[in-house]
Amino acid sequence: MLTRWLGRLAEFLGWPIFWVVLVVVLLVPTACFLILAISPRLFGQGSSWFTISAFQQALTGVTLQGMADSLVVGVLAALLAVTFAIVLAWLLQRTNVSGRRVWSISIWTILLVPSYIIAVGWQVMLGQGGLLASLGLYSASYTKIFFGPAGYTLILAIKGIPFAYFAVAGSISALGSSFEDAARVHGGGRLSTLRVVIPMVLPSIFAGLIVVFAESIADFGTAAVIAPNAHFPIATYNLYVALSSYPANFGVAAVIGCMLVAAVAVALMLQKRFLKSRSYAVLGGRMRIAGRSRLTRRGHVMVLGVLVVIFFVALGVPIIGALVSSMLKPFATLSLHNFTLSAYRGLFSVSGLGGSIGFSFKLAVLNGFLALFLGAVIARRLSKRGTTFIDRLLDVTVLAAIALPGLVLAAGYIFAYNLPILSGLGIDIYGTVLVLIMAYLAGALPSTTRVLAGPMSQVRGSLLDAGRVHGSGLAQSWWRCAVPLLGPSLLWAWLLTFAATFLELPASELLAPPGTQPVAVAILQVLGKSNISQGTALSIVALLIDLGMIIVISILFRFLAPKGWRRLGANVL
Repeated sequence: MLTRWLGRLAEFLGWPIFWVVLVVVLLVPTACFLILAISPRLFGQGSSWFTISAFQQALTGVTLQGMADSLVVGVLAALLAVTFAIVLAWLLQRTNVSGRRVWSISIWTILLVPSYIIAVGWQVMLGQGGLLASLGLYSASYTKIFFGPAGYTLILAIKGIPFAYFAVAGSISALGSSFEDAARVHGGGRLSTLRVVIPMVLPSIFAGLIVVFAESIADFGTAAVIAPNAHFPIATYNLYVALSSYPANFGVAAVIGCMLVAAVAVALMLQKRFLKSRSYAVLGGRMRIAGRSRLTRRGHVMVLGVLVVIFFVALGVPIIGALVSSMLKPFATLSLHNFTLSAYRGLFSVSGLGGSIGFSFKLAVLNGFLALFLGAVIARRLSKRGTTFIDRLLDVTVLAAIALPGLVLAAGYIFAYNLPILSGLGIDIYGTVLVLIMAYLAGALPSTTRVLAGPMSQVRGSLLDAGRVHGSGLAQSWWRCAVPLLGPSLLWAWLLTFAATFLELPASELLAPPGTQPVAVAILQVLGKSNISQGTALSIVALLIDLGMIIVISILFRFLAPKGWRRLGANVL
């Protein structure tokens, strides 16, 4: 009786509590930061209840130039990333190229490696004391090009490849071979076939463009590495400078945040308008699954060459650059006698480094479970048919949060939880670990929800009803009937959240409590002291921990998870 009563109480209070959490974690911080742009007095930052002075200040000089630069490199990075993604998707989905599993894992690896580590790898490869310099190939022109729009665009495009690939690969794989056959029957060559097929996957291409554009203009990791040494203003770095300078210019930072959000909103509106302009419904039940083209020996060599070049640029260069830089003596030639592990041994002497890794590790594990639980609840709610106004509001909130730059979200926490009114109410959580956890959760919740939305929509309500008919409560029905089906999906959602949180930078940089230092901040601080070898060594160690955790958990799941979870859930992901 008590269990049943508690279950009903949980069902009655569950959604109100959930909405309170969503408002506190996501909506209030974001709204506070954006409203500050027009009403500084509301947050004790000026004398005007309504003013546009911050806009007048921001829309001039370096700040305006930084916004323009961000938009330009965002568009270029999106075009470049989608181009690479289409090539990869076609080669991996429509040909019998060897090593498909290896290439797919490489795409996931790019997704998991933070942009600032890729930028650091390229920086040490091209910079003085780097690999090219040790080979006698150093040129100041390489460095000049890298610390400019070209280098910045390249890093953002590399980081955007997985997002664009996941957007277009499914469409290219699902598109049957009948359209290609029809084009060839009518005498069309390869170019004509592409002209037939590409328009059919335009929705996916636009989705990839929007996602990469949003990720690029919101990226802070690349800006944190490149912008300080370049005469090339970027919006996210300008926002960071406005917040971290003394005295801080909160108004200008808020205006930059508004412009970044508006840029993504305009891009989404253009995408929606484009998709409504005509019908792209080409998939049907009679669609034949496209077979994989059998490559000739020469074609196989050429395709493998293209894949090797793409992944060498995306992963090989930054990883090799970081490894060599971490082990080669400064300004030494490339010789076995000049390799040393002193930078790695030196990590043991860095004060508080072990604490930084342990601190980020614990918060990443915790955030993985929090985001998994809340993300699953939201995904299940959104997957139900006959959505209400509340469901549409929830969907819009989560979708808008995806487009919200992490730096803007983190800055919102500074205002929301540092207000005098909260101190008056006895709520003094600013500058504590709790605020950092909340920011991590807010950053991870949208992506976790989207990852789980598909698998959750596949769980029939009748399955849960059957469990309840046989005497199980709501929680037991989920645990015994649905979770085994969702096991691999839940596992990947947790792993992706863990990996992103462990090396997260924007919230860690702005909200880390005094006396604590997340590992991402520690990496940039070591690099900021011009200790390149130790900074890259720390980057390699952090990346190994991140990827090692994914491998270990995946292996443990494979051998220790209940047999039913592995068997029933094998095809869900």
